[in-house]
Amino acid sequence: MARGAVRHGTDDGAKMLSTQPRTELAAEGTVPRTDQTGRLGRWLGVALVALLGALLVWVLFETWIQVLLSTPVEDDKGNLLPDGPDWPKDVKNGLYFLILALTAIKIAVDRRWRDFRTPADIAVVVLGVVFVLAGLFGDSPVGLIGEAGWVYLRGVIVFYAWRAADPGRKSVRRVLTVVGVIVGLNALIAIWQTLAGPTSYQNLGWINMTWALINRAHALLDHPNHLGHLLALTMLGIFAYMASRTKVHWKWWAAFVALAIALSATQSRESTIGFVAGVVVICVLRRGKWAAAAITCTIVLGFAAAQLAVSPENRSELARRLAGVASAFNLPSGAESDDACVETRTDCADDREKIPEREVRVLYAQQGVELWLKRPVLGYGVGQFGGIVAYEHDPLWYQDTRFGPEGFRLYGSNEKQVDSFWLHLLVETGALGALAYLVWLFLLIAPIVRAVWRRGLAVHPFGWWAPAAMMFAILVACLAPSLEDPLFPAQLFTILGLAWVWWRRGTLVSSGLTVTPERTEERE
Repeated sequence: MARGAVRHGTDDGAKMLSTQPRTELAAEGTVPRTDQTGRLGRWLGVALVALLGALLVWVLFETWIQVLLSTPVEDDKGNLLPDGPDWPKDVKNGLYFLILALTAIKIAVDRRWRDFRTPADIAVVVLGVVFVLAGLFGDSPVGLIGEAGWVYLRGVIVFYAWRAADPGRKSVRRVLTVVGVIVGLNALIAIWQTLAGPTSYQNLGWINMTWALINRAHALLDHPNHLGHLLALTMLGIFAYMASRTKVHWKWWAAFVALAIALSATQSRESTIGFVAGVVVICVLRRGKWAAAAITCTIVLGFAAAQLAVSPENRSELARRLAGVASAFNLPSGAESDDACVETRTDCADDREKIPEREVRVLYAQQGVELWLKRPVLGYGVGQFGGIVAYEHDPLWYQDTRFGPEGFRLYGSNEKQVDSFWLHLLVETGALGALAYLVWLFLLIAPIVRAVWRRGLAVHPFGWWAPAAMMFAILVACLAPSLEDPLFPAQLFTILGLAWVWWRRGTLVSSGLTVTPERTEERE
């Protein structure tokens, strides 16, 4: 160790865990394995890591592949929309099912079932029971309950698979490197799109030019917010890594700046807010690095402001949305007359009452709260309100008279889904479902936060990344269906799952970390 070095947390238990062979490590309550079962368990772990890596890569390309293989279809308003095949989605679902099966086999072979009886594991079972009860009381068909439960909780499969695989650091580094390269590729494409304009979207095969016309980049993903979530989560991981080092190589700052430029190109305001909140969480747990936090937040906010300054499309879109929010509070949902029409629309005749354009997210939230107050405990049943499953089960879900005399009012929006995950959850499962979900999230992150808070400096970067990612997820879900979409849960539960791996192994804090004035090294 270099002169002046300070080693944190070299307790005997941590030494024992870090020096024992991986095949001999056994959590409390496990049964010693034979050489044959140990070899099978190792191969199953390798297969699980490979499948998890394949899933993380596939979800980043799924929608782009669908569009490349689709044909343009014109909707009733003249917009061109892609009509693509379903097999990319089937591949993703097949990977999920295969990972689920191998996870169960791996746990059985390793005889580690007692490892999966933590409060968080019990809480997710309770949450599933609440979903079933909400579905039964809301008259959801059994098949719809299963489909909705799958969409709500499929990310959990990733969480358990990482815990079951219990991978080594080299395996994790390989997966994260591949995913990181794809993230970097998307960042470069996003920067190119914001510089080159709509032709760059068309060159990639995109058919719907909605986002291109307002200069919001989405690279190889189908929505600017999806790209924003991916970039912001990655940037939180980079900041967590930099927070664990006394000195940071300039390449990490260069990567962060490039991602910040790409994030500004998406103009995903929810991702920017979530990133800032996540940085604050890291600094609170780190008990420092506030100067670095100020620099990173200034970079992110500065590039976001610069994008607004140079893009008239972005400025007009932001002004329109802000004016719509104010109008929605001044004239809430249901306060307008029956014959009112939005003054900015071409079909608004002179003899009709003209009202300003209002932000539909606010109008949807106002309606949703009114609906929840009528069924506050268990809601209207899973899979029946505003989400992916509700739309696929019935594209006219909003005409259900339980949601109002004329159904749920969409106010002319082209989108037939409601953006907010928390609004979906509250209306479909009531206060009981929302509370059960929040308790589960708390129990997922509480042991990580407790372990990190006790140790201060000597923490694996995932110990700070996981709580920051959880804060990011909770905030973003207020404005997006992120926790039930095809992309975000795989990312979030990879971070949480790996944090749990190192926590249960005893290496999340202290063991193997050496802090020196010159550098911080992580020993294998």
